[in-house]
Amino acid sequence: YIWRGQQLGSVSIQPNLGIAYKGFSFGAWASSDLTKMDLELDFSVGYTVGGFSAVITDYWFNYTASPQYFNYQKDKNTAHTFEAGVSYNFGESFPLTLSWYTNFAGADNWGYGHSQDYSSYVEASYGFMLWNTDMSVELGLTPWEGAYSDGFDVVNIGVGGSREIPLSDTFALPLFAKVTFNPAANRAYMSFGLTF
Repeated sequence: YIWRGQQLGSVSIQPNLGIAYKGFSFGAWASSDLTKMDLELDFSVGYTVGGFSAVITDYWFNYTASPQYFNYQKDKNTAHTFEAGVSYNFGESFPLTLSWYTNFAGADNWGYGHSQDYSSYVEASYGFMLWNTDMSVELGLTPWEGAYSDGFDVVNIGVGGSREIPLSDTFALPLFAKVTFNPAANRAYMSFGLTF
């Protein structure tokens, strides 16, 4: 699958579970690669008020050098990466969302001479309707060297859409597709899937 301009897997099943109460939220998200035994399990806690949102996420990958889940050592000795993020959505009349995410602990030492690289990702995304399809365009960059690139770079240019295709009077198939370019890595991707 493609995430922030990076390929993190091939064909995958990605279950998602979340609860929310009075602005607070808790989520669990997983990805299982169908061609390999690569697994990812993420937990997040967040808070939303108005258009402002804040979130802390624990990412865990089993295909690292030290994949044990309860290993929380520093640097590359753990399979966990902890990230903090903030975003602001300007509302329905101007559906622009600005976001900033930074790794603050865990596996975030990429050989640039820092004990912690604080790898960061900044994104602007805009949603709109086109031909009865929910569309979005996004531009993502990294401000300095880290997990995404070796310096300031544009790492994600994406155009995507989702739409329900009616198959009967009672059932519609929810499809999505997206084209992604990563200029920093000189890569391009096409992804699509179903949601249930």
